[in-house]
Amino acid sequence: MSGKSAAIDSSELEAVVRAVLAQLGNQPGPAAVAAAAAAAIAPRAPLAPGERSIPELVIESPQERGEVAEPAAGAASKPKESALPADWRFRRPRNAADGVPFRMSELATMRGATPARIVQGRVGTRYPTDKAIGLRAEHAVALDAVHSALPEGFAAELGCVELWTQAEDHAEYLAFPDKGRALHPESRAKLEAEGSRGADVQIIAGDGLAAWALTANGPALLPALQAELTAAGFSLGKPLLVHRARIGVQDEIGVVLGCKATVILVGERPGLGTGDSLSIYTAYGPKLGQDNAEKDCISNIRPLGIPADEAAKLCTELLKRTFAAGGGGVKLTSAGAE
Repeated sequence: MSGKSAAIDSSELEAVVRAVLAQLGNQPGPAAVAAAAAAAIAPRAPLAPGERSIPELVIESPQERGEVAEPAAGAASKPKESALPADWRFRRPRNAADGVPFRMSELATMRGATPARIVQGRVGTRYPTDKAIGLRAEHAVALDAVHSALPEGFAAELGCVELWTQAEDHAEYLAFPDKGRALHPESRAKLEAEGSRGADVQIIAGDGLAAWALTANGPALLPALQAELTAAGFSLGKPLLVHRARIGVQDEIGVVLGCKATVILVGERPGLGTGDSLSIYTAYGPKLGQDNAEKDCISNIRPLGIPADEAAKLCTELLKRTFAAGGGGVKLTSAGAE
């Protein structure tokens, strides 16, 4: 092998570029999917013999499904005819028979029902370019959410007493979770001076791991929750907002104020593209270091998940059952099974 690198001339480079562009041009886009769905069998029609549903199917490129066939040795091959009008179709996995028909309308229904990344397609062993870029963008959303902060004056906007945990800055908050579970001494003193004691329910708002989620959903959720709980006969303490909060900070707050139950609204650890998702954690009979098995959670509170007004109703019904059972978490589950 010589020390010289093999050169590629302009004609070879052009051929490679044209081949890549041709391959990219064969990827299914929204228009292709919509056209195929419109031309397919009507939704909810009975499956014909041999048909399979979408979960059993995978996407293939025209080359893989045989429409652009590689010539066999000594013979010219003919492209197979596609049964669908779109450039792409679907079949069963490689270990099953080829060419099984199915409803394209199922695909459109499934993809329209969830923001989850289902049936993304592929180019060989890779994601299509637009899907790969989309994944990176959604990952960036999650990272930005983790490093987001509540705007100045947000506690006053919500009508909350403003408190801080022992985490001195955001970096320490991320590195040492326990510091987000305990109030700063000055904030504890402020809580003792300004907090409401002995309420049935103490509502706490916390930024958590996605301050965006509280900023986006808190202004609608907090008053809705206060209204629902009050209508159900619960007495409420003055609402609190805690910066750099972990879920466990509700334990100390509940003990200091002597309330019967705490409810914390907190930004969830974000997944891909879900930086605006808020959770509610309820805890009955607060005590320091209360086990998560004694708590309950309502998650995915956001426009694409559970709307604020619905979450408020769910939380109120959950607390009714918790108070009736004398505890939450596994105790509530056991009481429901009896």
